[in-house]
Amino acid sequence: MAISDSPEVMYMKLLRIKDNSQQKKDAFSQVAKLTGKIADKTLEQLEREGVFVFPETVKDAKDITQDQMILQSVNDTYRSGNVMGFLGYGDERLAIASRFCGEGEDYLFQYLLDKVLDFPNIVDLDADANQDNRLFNFLLFLFPHYLKAAMRKGLFKKYIRHRYNDGNVKGTIDVARHIKKNIPFVGNVAYSQREFSYDNSLMELMRHTIEYIKRKPYGKNFLSK
Repeated sequence: MAISDSPEVMYMKLLRIKDNSQQKKDAFSQVAKLTGKIADKTLEQLEREGVFVFPETVKDAKDITQDQMILQSVNDTYRSGNVMGFLGYGDERLAIASRFCGEGEDYLFQYLLDKVLDFPNIVDLDADANQDNRLFNFLLFLFPHYLKAAMRKGLFKKYIRHRYNDGNVKGTIDVARHIKKNIPFVGNVAYSQREFSYDNSLMELMRHTIEYIKRKPYGKNFLSK
C-alpha cells in the first residue's frame, strides 16, 4: 500500500510469486493489466516493446535466452521462468522472488545481486517499481544504468540565475540588494545574470546520489562497471 500526500489514499496492487513455479490464473486477477503485458511473450519480444532488462540486451546474458518467458500459460495456470525481480505497470506490481527463500528476507536473491553486481537478471516495466523493500532497493541498481544512458548525450546544462556583487556588471541590477550591501558606495554593484551552466540542481542531485551509492559495501565496485 502506498499513501500519497493528498487526502486520497492509493492502494498499490501487489502480487508476490516465486520463480520457476506455477500459480492459478485467478491469482493474477489483481494484476491483470500487468499480466496481459508480459504473459506468453519472450524476453526478446518484451525488450523490443521497451521493457527494462538487465543486462541491457538479452543476447548479452549468459544465463538467460531470448526465447525465455517471464510468465507462460499452462492450461489454467501461469508458470514463472528464471527471471527474478520487480515488474510494474500503472498501480500494479509483481514481485518475483527466489523459490528457495521463505516468507522473510530473500537472502539468496540479495546474495546473487551482490555477486553479480554489474548486470543481474532483473526485468522492470516501470522505474518506480520499488515497493518491496524486503528484497532490495531496486533504484540503487536502476540509477547507474540510466546515468550511463544519459551520459551518452553529454553533461546536463540549464540556465541558472547567479547573483553577484562586484564591479563587473553584466546583468540585471538588483536595487534592493545593492542598497542593502553597498551603502556607502565602495565600487561594487549588486546584480544577477542568467548563465548556461553545468552547476545546477540536477547535476548536484546526481552527485549526491553517486556519493550515496559509493557508501554502500559494493557501491564503488558497482559504479566502476
